[in-house]
Amino acid sequence: MEHNTESPTEQEQLPFEEAIRRLEQVVKDLESGDKTLDEALALYEEGKKLSALCDRYLQQAELKLKQWDDDATEVVDSYAEDTPI
Repeated sequence: MEHNTESPTEQEQLPFEEAIRRLEQVVKDLESGDKTLDEALALYEEGKKLSALCDRYLQQAELKLKQWDDDATEVVDSYAEDTPI
């Protein structure tokens, strides 16, 4: 069994792509059904942390997209106001 040797701080610094890959592996390991109770609990805890980390990344991305959309709308509105019809 692969044990995650990363500290919580190191795990929080994982790029999104690595965090999601590790989360997928944790799910596969749990679904295999060949883990002891202690191993399964440790994997579950790791999976919850990874899920929360991925969720934070996605929320940040959503905020950036919303900000860009708002900025683009302001530019278009400003251009429309300055352009005679």
